[in-house]
Amino acid sequence: MQSFFSAEFFSGNRKRLQEKLGHDTLIVLTANGTMQRGGDEPLSFYQDSSFWYLTGLDGADLTLVISAEDTYVIVPGLSAVREAFDGAHDTAAYAKRSGISRFMAEQEGWQRLRSQIQAVDSVATLLSPPEFIKSHGIYSLPYRRRLIARLKRMHSGLAIRDIRPELAVMRSIKQPEELLALQKAIDITAATLQDIAKHTLPEAAHEYELDAALAYGFRRRGATGHAFSPIVGAGSHSTTLHYMNNDGPLGPDDLVVLDVGAEFEHYAADITRTVSQTPITERKAELFRAVAIVQDYALGLIKPGVLPRDYELAVEERMGKELRKLKLITTPTRENIRRYFPHATSHFLGLDTHDTGDYRAPWQENMVITCEPGIYIPEEGIGVRIEDDVLITQNGNRVLSQDCPRELTAVQ
Repeated sequence: MQSFFSAEFFSGNRKRLQEKLGHDTLIVLTANGTMQRGGDEPLSFYQDSSFWYLTGLDGADLTLVISAEDTYVIVPGLSAVREAFDGAHDTAAYAKRSGISRFMAEQEGWQRLRSQIQAVDSVATLLSPPEFIKSHGIYSLPYRRRLIARLKRMHSGLAIRDIRPELAVMRSIKQPEELLALQKAIDITAATLQDIAKHTLPEAAHEYELDAALAYGFRRRGATGHAFSPIVGAGSHSTTLHYMNNDGPLGPDDLVVLDVGAEFEHYAADITRTVSQTPITERKAELFRAVAIVQDYALGLIKPGVLPRDYELAVEERMGKELRKLKLITTPTRENIRRYFPHATSHFLGLDTHDTGDYRAPWQENMVITCEPGIYIPEEGIGVRIEDDVLITQNGNRVLSQDCPRELTAVQ
């Protein structure tokens, strides 16, 4: 498969980062490593998104060094056993992919970096989030913390400059190659969802049947796989925002929230459709229409110059009006609205499903965001979410997932 990304893309990203930080800045970044799944088996490897953005490399435990003098990658040594089971590092392929000509063996590379570290007062890198991210209930990856600790051991007075803000701004403005990869991921996701509605949904009795069809549909259309763990929530499960067990029964009258996305060349789609085996009627249809109305309103606001906070407040207010019509609330306070609409409407989309970006700054042309209002009523066992992927254009926006109909049922 021909890649959308050339070495010039990654070289250009490194050059722009140097221009932002200053050419005399020493930049050191680490790739991700492999994590244990159980016994001697690792979890599937996934590269750090910013490391990939600057190199295009998917190798584990690589270290990128960018300085005024040169750019090089330190390659970890592998035992004979590792090489036999996992394969050796192909530095010739690495060089062709990344546009970096110098790849150094582990000992030589770290010796060179040590000499560079001892000659400077600070190093630019990506800081790590806390070891435990309480708001999400997850442990963060250790690789950035490990790199910083190693750098500080080389120079006791070394200052660490966090370059997450600069890379967040760079990554949030999509280049042509990135838009092609995003559109491909979105098209694969849209086609798979429509295929499932036509062929799988009519006979499905369990959520996992739809889950399996998603994986098959993505891979056979050329995706790497899922961009994130798919959400397939039927009936009362549709009211759990990040429901991922995907093993419950599927009743003929259930609404099923499918929040899914294919990954193509590291870029993520993120589309949600609320589907049904039968036509959506009565109370469920009222909820569906309300969410669609709010999404139309939100899409009308998306354009360059809009502050995300102002946008979110405006959508919240519009949702309050719909919730009153549905007799779910009487007074549209934030607390009342957020009981049934507990999440933000939009987030950045790109290399990560929840991609980097500055939510304090106005939107700009060539940013890609989602638009995903939803209403969830646990006491009624009904949830509806509609999500599309949106490119911000010079004067407004374009829905990249517009080829996937909002309402998908087994009855077409």
